[in-house]
Amino acid sequence: MAFHKIHSLLESSGLPFTLHTHPAVSTIEDAEKKVPHLTKNLLKTIVFQIKDSGWILAVVKGHDKIDYKELARAFGVNRRQIRAVSPDTVEEQLGFEVGGIGPFRVNDAIKIIMDQALTEIGMIFCGSGKNTVTIEMEIKDLIRLVNPVLRKIKKD
Repeated sequence: MAFHKIHSLLESSGLPFTLHTHPAVSTIEDAEKKVPHLTKNLLKTIVFQIKDSGWILAVVKGHDKIDYKELARAFGVNRRQIRAVSPDTVEEQLGFEVGGIGPFRVNDAIKIIMDQALTEIGMIFCGSGKNTVTIEMEIKDLIRLVNPVLRKIKKD
C-alpha cells in the first residue's frame, strides 16, 4: 500500500510533517464538506499514464484544472500519448486509495510534476495514500523530498 511507503519516506527524511486522521474522503468537494479545516492549500494529485513509458503524478491546487498540452510538453510527448487513469487502476497499480492520492513516488516508473505557482504557498495539505489521512507540511520541504518537475501546468 502506498501509505506505508509514503510514511516511511517522510519519517526517514527528517523533515517536519503532521498526519491528520479523518473520515474517508474521495474528492476535493467531499473534503470541503467533511474536513474543511484541511482544505486550505490542499493539493490535488492526478494520475496520468504516458503510453509505453510510466506514470505521471500531476499536482495543482484544489479546484485548479490541468493543461494537458503543457503537461505533454513538459515530458516531451504528444498530447495523445498521455491519458488519465481510472481510480481502480490507480489503486491496483500504485496502491493509492481514491481520495488519498499524494505527490509521492511510490515506484521508479513515476514522474512528478507540480504547477510552479505552488512554490509560493507556505503550508500545504496533500494525500497520504489513504483517504482517511492527510499530510500537512511546508511546500518547500515537499519539493525537497520529491524533487518534482516545476512548470506551469494549471489551465488558465
